[in-house]
Amino acid sequence: MSADAVIWHDLECGAYSADLRHWRALARRNRGVVLDVGAGTGRVALALARRGHAVIALERDAVLAAELASRAKGLEVEVLCADACRFTPSAAVSLAIVPMQTIHLLEDRSSFLRCARRSLRPGGVLAIALLGEGVEPFELELDPDAVELGPVRYESTPTALRRHDGAVVLERRRTRIANGTAQSAIDLISLADCDRATVAAEALAEGFAQRELRVIAPTREHAGSEILCLEVPA
Repeated sequence: MSADAVIWHDLECGAYSADLRHWRALARRNRGVVLDVGAGTGRVALALARRGHAVIALERDAVLAAELASRAKGLEVEVLCADACRFTPSAAVSLAIVPMQTIHLLEDRSSFLRCARRSLRPGGVLAIALLGEGVEPFELELDPDAVELGPVRYESTPTALRRHDGAVVLERRRTRIANGTAQSAIDLISLADCDRATVAAEALAEGFAQRELRVIAPTREHAGSEILCLEVPA
């Protein structure tokens, strides 16, 4: 099932591009090694590497990390398979980015912030994508993301978004159709319901200074988000 894990990840995350110009702009401004946290199969890491940036791609899922390493051949990308709350990169970085609301998935944000601060050189920047305002719960079936790979069709259909016990829970139905037979399962993703002020206060407590805020407008398929930029004092 490892191949399916890569397919689902690419189907549900790989096509998103509204944030790329922000990561590219931050990488141009903060020259040096970029740490991509929660890199998946390389959506952002590969885009930056193809623009000439050296990247350390941090991904805890060994299957996704192996796929990223394969895709990154010939590029200046080092894949680090480790937990974002407990990691040590091979070199100090100038910029650490946390795309796709990965911060909401972390079990221990304070531990992550400490790791990130130790990883950044003085003057380095940590840029964190957060859920934007206006993310409203829903209980309806949206249009599926779908891909056909040979004889198999994969469909990922958002069916609900709920707020419960301090979390935002996204429900999807994943369907695999082969030889006229459909197999479906419900996939749940739980995101900590933390806002910009909360994360900024936690970062300040770990020694960061707040810098700019960037806003990513919503698209037809994706909610908007905010990029909170923090700095390690020089």
